[in-house]
Amino acid sequence: MSIARIVSEVVVFTFFEFLEIVAFFGLFESLPTSAPAGLLGHRGSEGMLTRIIHGHPVFSSGRRAREETVSEVSAANPRATPMLRQYFEMKSRAPDAILFYRMGDFYEMFFEDAKEAAPILGIALTARNKSSDIEAPMCGVPYHSVEHHVAKLVASGRKVAICDQMEDARASKGLVRRDITRIVTPGTVLDAESLVPGSASFLATLVPSSSGNGPGSNPGEGGSEWEASFLDLSTGRFYAGILPASRIGDALALFRPREILIPEGVSLPIPRGIAESRRPAAWFEASWSEVPADASAGPEHPAEAASGGRAAAAARAYAHELRPGRARHLSTPEPLRFGERMGLDASAIATLELFESSDGSAERSLCSLLDRTRSPLGARALRDALARPSTDPVELESRWDAVEELVQRPSERDAVQSALDGVGDLERRFARIAAGTAGPREVASWAAGLDAVGTVRRAGAPLTAPRLRSLLDGMPDVTDLVRRVADTVAADPPILASAAGSIRDGANPELDALRGLRRDAQTALLAVESEERKRSGISNLRVRYNRVFGYSLEVGSAHRDRVPADWIRRQSLANAERFVTPALKDLEERILGAEERIGEIEDRLYSELLRDLSAGGPRVAAASAALAAVDVAASFAQTAESGRWCRPRISTRPRLCLVDARHPIVEAVRREEPFIPNDCDLSPEKRILLVTGPNMGGKSTYLRQVATAVLLAQAGAFVPAARAELSIFDRIFTRVGAADHLSRGESTFMVEMLESAAILRGATARSLIILDEVGRGTSTFDGLSIAWALVEHLHDAPERGAFVLFATHYHELTEIALVRTAIANATMAVREIDGKVVFLRKVVPGTADRSYGIQVAELAGLPRDVIVRAREVLSNLEKQELDVQGAPVLARHGGESAGNGQILLFSSDESLVLEKLREVDVNRLTPIAALSLLASLQERVKAPSS
Repeated sequence: MSIARIVSEVVVFTFFEFLEIVAFFGLFESLPTSAPAGLLGHRGSEGMLTRIIHGHPVFSSGRRAREETVSEVSAANPRATPMLRQYFEMKSRAPDAILFYRMGDFYEMFFEDAKEAAPILGIALTARNKSSDIEAPMCGVPYHSVEHHVAKLVASGRKVAICDQMEDARASKGLVRRDITRIVTPGTVLDAESLVPGSASFLATLVPSSSGNGPGSNPGEGGSEWEASFLDLSTGRFYAGILPASRIGDALALFRPREILIPEGVSLPIPRGIAESRRPAAWFEASWSEVPADASAGPEHPAEAASGGRAAAAARAYAHELRPGRARHLSTPEPLRFGERMGLDASAIATLELFESSDGSAERSLCSLLDRTRSPLGARALRDALARPSTDPVELESRWDAVEELVQRPSERDAVQSALDGVGDLERRFARIAAGTAGPREVASWAAGLDAVGTVRRAGAPLTAPRLRSLLDGMPDVTDLVRRVADTVAADPPILASAAGSIRDGANPELDALRGLRRDAQTALLAVESEERKRSGISNLRVRYNRVFGYSLEVGSAHRDRVPADWIRRQSLANAERFVTPALKDLEERILGAEERIGEIEDRLYSELLRDLSAGGPRVAAASAALAAVDVAASFAQTAESGRWCRPRISTRPRLCLVDARHPIVEAVRREEPFIPNDCDLSPEKRILLVTGPNMGGKSTYLRQVATAVLLAQAGAFVPAARAELSIFDRIFTRVGAADHLSRGESTFMVEMLESAAILRGATARSLIILDEVGRGTSTFDGLSIAWALVEHLHDAPERGAFVLFATHYHELTEIALVRTAIANATMAVREIDGKVVFLRKVVPGTADRSYGIQVAELAGLPRDVIVRAREVLSNLEKQELDVQGAPVLARHGGESAGNGQILLFSSDESLVLEKLREVDVNRLTPIAALSLLASLQERVKAPSS
C-alpha cells in the first residue's frame, strides 16, 4: 500500500470518526441550559446520567429494568441521539465498570468513566461543549492497544467493560449495532499484560454453607463453614471444597486471589489488595440450580454441595457472565483438600518469607531463591509446592528420588532444562485460544511450545526415577495439534486475527484463488492506468483508492479539458479531479469482492482452528502439568547442587533432627561472611526448646531456619543442612514480631494474644510451633506470667505434644526446664572482649544471664550519655536497691547517698534488720519486692558481724 493511500485512508477515517462523535453529542448544542432533565447535568448539579448510574434499580434488576431505563432516557430527552441512547443502555449493563465504547478504530470513554480513567492511563482528558454550561468529558485509546490500557486499569483495581461494534460500519444502515463482549475484572483477566507469568491469578468464591451459616453471619465463629472455590481463569486451574470459617484467612493467604466473589449481606473481612465483587444471594442459588445433573456438581448431587459445588457453580457462572461463551476451557474442579496439605497461615507465610521478604521485596523471598525453573508453568507449580507442602510420605519419597537423580546426573538435567526453555506458557496461551481471544502469532508460539513436549521427553529418556518416568512417559501425544496449526497459520502471522494474512497459502483452495485474483488485480490496475493514459494523453494520470470512493482515475486540475467524454466524475479535490470508467468500475467490484471474501474465509478458517484446538484441552492440561512438575524437580536439583543441600529422611517416630542447618535466604544475601550452621534435635523426650541469648545473637534466624527446613522438605525439595531427619508435620505455626490492626481496634499485644490463642486451639501432636518473644507486648510480670503458663500448657497437654521452639528474653522462664522434663534450654553463644560483645551465632546448651541490650543500643548509635546512664540504672537494678516500701532506687546517680526515707540493706546488724522489718508496710509491698527484700535481709543476717 502506498504512503499516499495510507494518508488518504487516515484522513477519511478521521473525518468519519469525527462525524460519529458529532452524532453521539448531536443533542447537546440544542439543549436548553435550564433543562432539569439534561442528560449530562449542569456544573454543580446531578444530571440524568448520574441518577441512572448511581440510583436506578437497573443495577439490581434484569434486562427489563434496563429497557425501562433506556425508555426513561428517551422520554425525558426526545432529542437524544440514537447513539447516546445506545451508550446509556450499554453502561446500564455494567454500572460498576469503566465502559470502553468502540467507535471506529478507537475505544472511547465518556463522563465519569473518562474522568476516572484518564489519569490512570496517562492520556489527555478532553471535553465536548467546554464553552457551554453542559460539558461532556471524554478520552480514548486506539483499538490495537486496548489490552495495554485495560491492564493498567485492572491493575489499579478497576473493572472494564468492552463494548464492541458487532457489524461493519460501512455495511450498516443507520446506527451500528454494538454489544458488551466481555467484562474484565482483576480475577478474570486473560491478557498477558495483566498477568505475572510465574504467579497464579485466582478468583476466590465464598458461599456460606447451607448447613452452617447464612447471610450476615460472622465467619469468625468457629462452628460455621463455607463452600469455597479458587479459579484461575488464565490457566483453567480450578479447586473447590469446604472451609471452616477459622481457616478462610489461611486459604486467602495461600491462594492470594486477586478478586473475591461473595453474596451481598455477608460480613467477611477482605484482605487489602483483593478486589471485592458481590451478587445477590438469589444469584448464587440460581447459578447452582442451573448446573446440569451430569456435571461435577448440581442440585441432584448433594454430595458435591458438601465439596464446595455451590461456590464452584457461582465461579463458573461469573466467568461466563463476564466472558460470554469464552470459558470453555474450565474443567471439573479438583477437591480443595485443604486439610490434607501442610497448613500455613498468613503469619507463617510472612514469617518464613515464602513469597515476599520482610521489606516487601519478592526478589529476596524463599520462592525467588529456589526458582530456577525454565517455564511459567514451572514457576507457578513451584509456588504451589511451597504454599501447599505435602503430608504424604510416599509422595515425598518419590519427589526426593526425582530430585536426587537430577542432582547426580547434571548433564541430563541440563538437557531437560534446555528443552523446557522452548515450552513457554502453554496454559495461559491455551486459555486465550479457548476463549477465542488469542491472535495468530500467539497461536503459532503456543504450537511451538507444544512441539517442545516431544523434545523434553527425548531429553529425559535416560532418567530412571519412578516419578520422572511417570511424568515423561505420561505426557500425551499432541503432535496433531501442532500439525493443525502448522497447516493453517501463516509462517509469519500478524498479531491480531482481524489483520489480513493470518492463514497460510495452501490451507484453502478458494482462498488461494481469491488471493491470486488480488495479485493479478494489481497488474490489471496498472494496465488500465496505462491504457487510459495513452487514450487521454494525460501523462501524470494515476489510479487511486480510498475506503469511501473506491478506485478512481486521478487527474490534475490543469488537465480537466483533456478528460474523455465517457469518464464519469467521482470526486473533486482542491487540485485534482477523480473519475471512473465502466471498465475500472467492473474491475473494482471484482477486487473489492475478492478482498471481502478473503476476509470472510480467513475469519472462518481461524475460528474453526481455535475451536478444533480447544477440543484438545484435556491433553494440553495433562502435558502442562507434567512439564511443570519436571521443571520444578530440575529447579530443586539445581538449587540443591549449588547450595550443598541434603536429601531429607523420614523418621518413623516423631523427630526433628537437623545437623549443620542454615537459613537459605540469610546465607544467600550475606555472602561476604560465612553463615554459622546450627543443629536442632527435637523428640518426644525433648520437644520444647527454650532459646535465650543476646539481642542480635541470631535467635530469630535459628527459629526460622528450622521451620524453613521442614517446609522445604515437605515441598519436595532438599534441605540446606548436612543431615536432616524429620517426621511429617501437619502445620507450621509462627508467632513472631510486633504488629497491630488498629483499623479493627486491635493493639499490638491483642494481635499477639489472638495469634497465640489460635496456635493453642489449632496445634496438634504433629505441629511445629515457632514462638518469638511472646508476652513482650505488656508489662514484664504480665508477660512473663503469660509466657510461663503458655509453655506449661504446650508441655502438659497430652493431646498436643507439638514440637516447639521458643525464643525469649525472659531468663526466668528457663527455670521451667527444672520442673518439666520435655523442655530443654539452649542459648546463643557470645563472647565479651574488652567491653565489646562478639556474637558467635552458635546455639549451645544452657541459658543466658544477660541480653546485652545496652551493647546493641551502643552499636546502633545511641548517644554516649544515654548509654552511660543506662548502665548505671542497670547496675542499680541488679543490686536490687530498694527503699523501705520495696521500690527500686533508680533515680540515684553514682556517688549520691540514699537520703531520708531510704535504707541500706547490706548491714549485718541484726537489730537494725529487725527494726527495718517492723517499719515495712507489708500491705503495700509487691510480691517481687518482698522476695528481694527478704533475700537481702537474709543475706545480711547470715553475714559475719563487722
